[in-house]
Amino acid sequence: MAASWQVEATVHSPKPMKGDPSAYSGSDSFTFVRLRLRDLDGVEGNGFSGRFLAPEVAHFLNRALPEILAEGVEDPVTVMAHRFNPRNMGGVVISALSALEIALTDLRAKRAGQSVAAHLGGARAAAPFHVTCGFPELSTEVLAEVCRKEVASGALGVKVLVAARGRSVAEDLARLQAVRQAIGEEAELIADANCRMDLEAALRFVDGARHLNLAWLEEPVIGNDIAALSRLAAEGIPIGAGQMEQSAARFEAFSEAGVKMIQPNAVFLGGFKAAIDAAQDAVDRRISISMAGGWEIVNLHWICGAFTTGAVELHRAQVRIVRLLMADPPMLSAGKIAVPNRPGLGLEPNERLLRECRIG
Repeated sequence: MAASWQVEATVHSPKPMKGDPSAYSGSDSFTFVRLRLRDLDGVEGNGFSGRFLAPEVAHFLNRALPEILAEGVEDPVTVMAHRFNPRNMGGVVISALSALEIALTDLRAKRAGQSVAAHLGGARAAAPFHVTCGFPELSTEVLAEVCRKEVASGALGVKVLVAARGRSVAEDLARLQAVRQAIGEEAELIADANCRMDLEAALRFVDGARHLNLAWLEEPVIGNDIAALSRLAAEGIPIGAGQMEQSAARFEAFSEAGVKMIQPNAVFLGGFKAAIDAAQDAVDRRISISMAGGWEIVNLHWICGAFTTGAVELHRAQVRIVRLLMADPPMLSAGKIAVPNRPGLGLEPNERLLRECRIG
């Protein structure tokens, strides 16, 4: 590597189009960092990190990465981690490493004429998918119909957001009951609280949800508190966690606490290798894996590249990001989401649209 590599980290916040789900998890829900690398031969790699402290992440990459690349190091990710994160903290550096590792992997796969999934092992060409479509803004009647249509179209199951818009536990359970009746008993039903319940509310929820046959309850408690998750896991309903975590130690703690669905996301955790390592540890412990937290167009590659098991979350709210980066979204067929048959991540960034939603 040399100083003439081109590095550009930018922050984007796409506006919704008619019909797009609204932000339900903060005003920065759809803000992201795009890292664009171009090597000496003009091959370009794209990497991403999502949402949290995005301007700080972009500033750090633009300041620190050109110097590291100019040194000609073989492994810029490891060098950056050792130099700027010697105590293995989370935050800005891990988010930056996520974007960097994804961009380098995209670039290397393109140079090899492979998809990233093939570059990571090519374990399978497609994976089953759940659809996050149960948004808080929907009335119960519309929610049930939206979920029914997704399952009828081939989804393995649906994910419904709970603990939002001030709804009580009883109100959320009634909404989930309507969804269960709409999708039938065979489809998987997931409830996602996005870390919004205290332990008392989560225990009430679990007690009231026993008849719903939930596939899992995702990140129910504030802060993904390990002790609280362990207490809930003992109640019998499977618990899922991990979608925006940034530490291997946290994933180990989840597994030891009895979490039954481990959910790494390469965009937050440090890139593909970090996600694969966390998932492999879960598989070795005979714990299920499924990516979550959005960015299926990135995470699809590691879960199909490295594993023959595990599902993908297809997040309908992410459409406003996907249309910036892909002319055609990943193909859905026979209940599975397919790896794009193109080199690298298979992206086709729309530079005009990206410029229009660039901030900072």
